[in-house]
Amino acid sequence: MKKIRTGCLIAVFILIMSMPYLLQKFSSRFSLSGVTEAAPFPGFSLEGMLDGSLQEAVGTCYSENLPGRDLMIKVRNQVIFTLFSKSPNTNIIVGKEDVLFEKEYILKYEKYYPPVTREFTEKLCESLTAIQEILESRGKEMYIFITPTKVRYYEEYVPDIYVQSNRFPDEPGNYEQFTETLKQYSLPVYDSIPYIDQLARTADYPLFQRTGTHWSQVLSAQVTADFVRYLNSQSRYSFPEIQVTYHPVPEPVFPDADIFNSLNLFTPPYDNNYLQADWEFQPREDEGPSLLCRGGSFMGQTLVPLINHGFFSKDTYIENTLVTHYPFDQFTSFSDYGEIDLKQEFDQADIIIFEVNEAHIPVMSFSLIEYLTEHPEIINGQ
Repeated sequence: MKKIRTGCLIAVFILIMSMPYLLQKFSSRFSLSGVTEAAPFPGFSLEGMLDGSLQEAVGTCYSENLPGRDLMIKVRNQVIFTLFSKSPNTNIIVGKEDVLFEKEYILKYEKYYPPVTREFTEKLCESLTAIQEILESRGKEMYIFITPTKVRYYEEYVPDIYVQSNRFPDEPGNYEQFTETLKQYSLPVYDSIPYIDQLARTADYPLFQRTGTHWSQVLSAQVTADFVRYLNSQSRYSFPEIQVTYHPVPEPVFPDADIFNSLNLFTPPYDNNYLQADWEFQPREDEGPSLLCRGGSFMGQTLVPLINHGFFSKDTYIENTLVTHYPFDQFTSFSDYGEIDLKQEFDQADIIIFEVNEAHIPVMSFSLIEYLTEHPEIINGQ
């Protein structure tokens, strides 16, 4: 009996000692989704040791490299999501019927944050008008492209506590204020929201998937096709007309489960109506104009397919803090517009598109409008 007990203790000891190795091997099958930045191992310094910053940095580095960390995070997240119907990611809200939302979009649409003022939108439109006039004098075309948020079309699934947290009920929202101000200016604007409002009455496909934050791939393709129709009615350039069809697929296509994937669960995406968009159009017979576009991720869904299918001869694509050119194989990160040769990019562009999501109207183009206003030499050709 004593030998059995001793043998069991030895076996348990060996198992405990080998757990880091076993977890590391097993956890490699469960990598996490999303962007992470690993903390480097800190350099030793007496000052850091005395003030505690060295110990804190070592602890952070160890916890991020702990064997089995990815597996344990997924176990934790699955328990929180399955047992409590809560999001393990503080940036994501689980709404009614498990419809997922990014918290930022809810707070802005429900006006927890103060919406833009009339003074702000007037100043913004004046700056856009000044930029448009300079570009037009050089034979260039400029367009404003407005995109929606999921909350606009799925507000009934937002938890009541967020709907009731509206702190500015008597003030128009960002989109309403901006579009009302735009009526006073002769700016070329493609607003996708009225078109989507019309589609919503008869669409037999989801405008947004329960598991995604961006519009569904089918809706994105429909908006792209309508945007091309708009360009053909406004631009001196012509573009191939697009016809969109779609068919069901067993698994989500990008980006129909983008925020679900960021929850890092074991279970697969749970929507039951994933669709793949199919495009039909005639290839260009000419070289086409060159493009410069600035915006966020909704811009990528609509304009990248046009770029990939040869609608433009050249392109400069600037999304958030990244800039690239076709074939999108190398993105360059920047923290200041001075790091980009914007003068060269504007000089070679025939069409300039500023995409703005309704949630980001307060920071439209991420300060590029203000930068161009302060540095008109970038766009005036001098």
